[in-house]
Amino acid sequence: MSLPHRLAPRWLPLAAALASAVILPAQARDLDIEAHRGGRALWPENTLQSFAHALSLGVTTLEMDMNITKDGNVIISHERHLNPDLAKGPDGAYVTAPTPAFFSLTLAEIKKYDVGQLRPGSAYGSHFPDQRPIPGTPIPTLKEAIDLVKRSGNKTVKMNIETKIDPSHPEDSPTPEVFVDKVLAVLKAEKFEDRVMIQSFDWRTLQVVQQKAPTIPTVYLTEQDPREPSVSLTAKLPWTAGFDPVDHGGSVPKAVKAAGGKVWSPLYTDIDAGLVQEAHSLGLTVIPWTVNKPEDMAKLIDMGVDGIISDQPVLLREAAAAKGIALPKAFPVEAVPGRKH
Repeated sequence: MSLPHRLAPRWLPLAAALASAVILPAQARDLDIEAHRGGRALWPENTLQSFAHALSLGVTTLEMDMNITKDGNVIISHERHLNPDLAKGPDGAYVTAPTPAFFSLTLAEIKKYDVGQLRPGSAYGSHFPDQRPIPGTPIPTLKEAIDLVKRSGNKTVKMNIETKIDPSHPEDSPTPEVFVDKVLAVLKAEKFEDRVMIQSFDWRTLQVVQQKAPTIPTVYLTEQDPREPSVSLTAKLPWTAGFDPVDHGGSVPKAVKAAGGKVWSPLYTDIDAGLVQEAHSLGLTVIPWTVNKPEDMAKLIDMGVDGIISDQPVLLREAAAAKGIALPKAFPVEAVPGRKH
């Protein structure tokens, strides 16, 4: 993913102004405004604090990542292992590599780690100079994230939840079938099946979702960057569950359609207006990731994308408003009731 666009030093007044702005009348279209990992340019990623702030700002979708613990709980974290740039142990020190996979730890063990502050001086941390540290922030569960949305009173915001599973590292996760079963069990218990999309670079999990929960939209993530491709126009890769573009005229949208996808979510630099049009002609929704510069947001909106995933929800709201797109309403909520941040 490209480096995030740096916000102006005093972003808080802008956030407050946009959150309280009069909602614009709907014009020719809507835009799915997705806060990537809750908006990690501003708040600790994939935490209840980031999701609460995104809800309080006003987004249409909370984007987040899922892993499975040793004892079968669904937690929210982007990496399959504890991240040395994010996680502090019970001793208050940042963890060091190699770190254990979440699949080897129980939920009780995972809850002892603090992911509320980027490691000072780290290369990763330097990408997010405006992120507000919130020490004492634990890794949340999917259920806790759903509970937060319910407490906010927002009846329309959705969750775009990603299965973090790598076909090249089966030891880090349960099988696709077990992973999906654990996620679907939480969604069913919380009666939240109609408020989610399930996304993945690992299309095997999406095939399982389509079989077991056909009403849940599946989001096919793709990246063609030669340094770390998940999909190729000329070769077969392990991520695509056998639905390779090389077998579909070199077309990624046609491969997604053949796989049964509802949404195509490409790296934003991999698409142009022609590909957006092709995807739409196949009945696919197009939601590129992860777009952080206003000029790129504007360009993609003009291309006709249906949504944008961004670390910068403040800037994305501003870009949408500039195009006459209706903005989602703010639903202020505290991540932890009675504890303000």
